[in-house]
Amino acid sequence: IKTDFEVIVTFDWYSYARVILPNTYSRAVCGLCGNADGDPQDDFALPDGQQVADAIQFADSWKVADVPGCGAGCTEDCKVCTEAEKRAYRGDKHCGLLVKKRGPFAACHSAIDPAPYFDDCLFDTCLYEGHQETVCRSLSAYVTACQSQGIRIKPWRTVAFCSLVCPPNQHYELCGPTCPATCRGQEAAEECEEAKFCAEGCFCDQGFLLSGDRCVPLSQCGCWHQERYYQAGEEFFACPRCSERCVCKGDGVVECQPAGCGADEVCGVQDGVRGCYPQDCGRCQVLGAVSYSTFDGRPLRFAGTCAYTLAAVEDAGLEDPLVPFVVEMEKENNQEAPAIRRLLVTVHGVTLGMARGTQWEVDGEQHLLPLTLAEGAVTVTQEGTHRVLQVQGGPKLLYDGQNYVVLTVPSTYRSRTKGLCGDFNGDASNDLTTPQELGAAWGTLTPTCTHGSPPPTCSSDTPGPCGVLAEATGPFAGCHRVVAPQEYVAGCLQEQCGREDAAALCRSLQAYAAACQAAGGELQEWRAAAKCPLSCPPNSRYELCARSCDYACAGLSADTRCTDKCFEGCRCDEGFLFNGAECVPAGSCGC
Repeated sequence: IKTDFEVIVTFDWYSYARVILPNTYSRAVCGLCGNADGDPQDDFALPDGQQVADAIQFADSWKVADVPGCGAGCTEDCKVCTEAEKRAYRGDKHCGLLVKKRGPFAACHSAIDPAPYFDDCLFDTCLYEGHQETVCRSLSAYVTACQSQGIRIKPWRTVAFCSLVCPPNQHYELCGPTCPATCRGQEAAEECEEAKFCAEGCFCDQGFLLSGDRCVPLSQCGCWHQERYYQAGEEFFACPRCSERCVCKGDGVVECQPAGCGADEVCGVQDGVRGCYPQDCGRCQVLGAVSYSTFDGRPLRFAGTCAYTLAAVEDAGLEDPLVPFVVEMEKENNQEAPAIRRLLVTVHGVTLGMARGTQWEVDGEQHLLPLTLAEGAVTVTQEGTHRVLQVQGGPKLLYDGQNYVVLTVPSTYRSRTKGLCGDFNGDASNDLTTPQELGAAWGTLTPTCTHGSPPPTCSSDTPGPCGVLAEATGPFAGCHRVVAPQEYVAGCLQEQCGREDAAALCRSLQAYAAACQAAGGELQEWRAAAKCPLSCPPNSRYELCARSCDYACAGLSADTRCTDKCFEGCRCDEGFLFNGAECVPAGSCGC
């Protein structure tokens, strides 16, 4: 980003950001980057101007928002590498390449001191136990700084060291143009001044032009419409009220038609895209072994032990904007407490399966999390103790790996769903409720399973230990404003009906905790008083607000998308990362 007053901001989409100012801003700026007065000794200034020595105190003073699951710094069991441990990464195969006197970066040493980059590289690489991607990003940061000064860098990447894999129709260049040819440039003057320096990266092959983030031949270039560029085939709303929908045809032609949002939709912007989005959503829940709640809010008491369609939406043809899907649930053959044995989700041509205690399966093959499928339309992440599956424009499923499932669908799916979750038509009275009806309509009966008989109904007059969910001053009080507890209290009582089951109680309380955090509620510590400790695997610890995908091996090499919520669960210890199944030393992460 470049302004007409010569402030430049750059970002590599991962961890390297720069703010470049003209000298006229000296002593006129503040923040983490300091005051730009040429003296590094006075950079640790708080917003009130007070000087401090502690880096965390200084950095935390410039915090602009609280992000769930994030803290000011490491507070316990903090891993700090010794100089002896860092020594292993001083050689040419790691950070030493930065300071090598006759190395590929030598021409830059006199202009930009490599020492700070070298120290940072050693710190990060040692912490991540030599993971090559960490080394590559440190070296790439120095390359960017040098090339921005017009200094030529010698080749430093090899097939075996920091090789850069480019997308289709692109190739790597050490010194490529800063203003590459684009499709937009064929229609209007580029707002790009060719710099005196070059930059390394992926560039379009001969005969291809940059179209957004892809390289295409000229014949597949998009359209220039109302001062914006759109890729070929892209559909978009051209006005703020969504009253006109356009599509970019071939040869740069834009065709527009009158449009509008549906009764359950609102015109707005989500993830940077203007469109018609659902105003609300339907939520179906499996609250325990025998307790359910339909999209329309009708409670079900069902002890079936077969396989059932939880929810499904059929494909209605090419003109249907809804994403069709099927969610199936297989129960264990235990009449007293038929727990979930496996969930199956079929969407966008793939079937994802999750059995208790195992990895996700895609079309029968086991996969580690996080998962991205169908060109980004389907994502699966680990959030605390929960697995979260999201489909763009379609359903979202949260599963705790045991007995709690919450399935949400946008309001555009009204009257289109079928299954145990009901038809989502706003009328709870027509949802099936008896075991015979539910089993016959949505179950698959086999000789080894049964649809069961109606479980006994338990009184809610004396909620007992389940009552903690509704206590006005209890640990769940901060949840009441976003998720009413009554339904969960009833489900908890049903799970306890006729027996005292401590494990079932903990699962019921955990279900409400998950619903609370998914809705953005303020959950307090509850496990100690309820005697529901969470056992964490080796090299991890319990946290009330954990975001597992922030500390995943996949985050070292690729962009991983977490949800915007945090969930209680186990978080890897300092120096360990989640590899999709367990916490491992960062140096043991895969590819």
